Amino acid sequence: MPAIKSVYIMTDLEGVAGIDDWDPRHRDDGAQARGVADRAEMQRLLTGEVNAACEGLLAAGVEEVLVNDGHGAGRTILVEELIPGVRIVRGLERPCWLPGLSPRHGGLVQVGMHAMAKTPNACLCHSMSLGKIYRINGREMGEMEMAALLAGQLGVPWIFTSGDLYACRESERFVPGIVTAAVKEGLNLNCAIHLTPADARKLIRERVQEAVAKAGELAPLTLGPGPVTMEIQRDEPWPAELRHNAERVDAFTIRYVGASFWQAFHQATVGKPDLPLPK
Repeated sequence: MPAIKSVYIMTDLEGVAGIDDWDPRHRDDGAQARGVADRAEMQRLLTGEVNAACEGLLAAGVEEVLVNDGHGAGRTILVEELIPGVRIVRGLERPCWLPGLSPRHGGLVQVGMHAMAKTPNACLCHSMSLGKIYRINGREMGEMEMAALLAGQLGVPWIFTSGDLYACRESERFVPGIVTAAVKEGLNLNCAIHLTPADARKLIRERVQEAVAKAGELAPLTLGPGPVTMEIQRDEPWPAELRHNAERVDAFTIRYVGASFWQAFHQATVGKPDLPLPK
């Protein structure tokens, strides 16, 4: 198989080495010196791992790298510190969850990833936000699989994951043969054994090159034919008024049904069940 030339990088924050607490931007001291300093450290650590992935991809012959600043704040990567030769999509009020993703990309790379909600021992595990569980066709799923299924519907395989050990194991369950880089091992929700940033970046840089070399062996992650059901369960009851097309299963669970994962997901997250597939 020819080497892939274009890669889409989905990033998050909680799976980065050195990070074992939540983004402080919503803390009471988030705008004060301690909160600002804590977040600045997290931004530097994330940007270092993103750069390592980009360096590895370019060294492996990839010609186009698009980085999605995917953590919820939308502006977490330090753009001035990114290496030359890549592009980044960032900001809030995005038209979709993976803006810029298209069938031209030869692989999906995920950096800084955490395991799905309630994974035992996993550091900072959650699914989209705390207090929620997502299910697709009856089984629980996390953010990594959501991104991979969206990419898979465009024919883009999920080829690499870096993050917490439990996130790496999760990705290996969904895609046997995927290349992973565990940069820390969760001990509980707010504790982990970390690699040093230098060692984590070296591991990512090396492993992502392996992922490019074997990308042709991995098939896009897809669901079988037929309607797709997506359920979202919260710890708190859902409000009386729900988004259009949401079905109330019980006080804590709502359901969306679509002809495809793409349709059900975008109905649930951005209210756009008819969002066209990128070309």
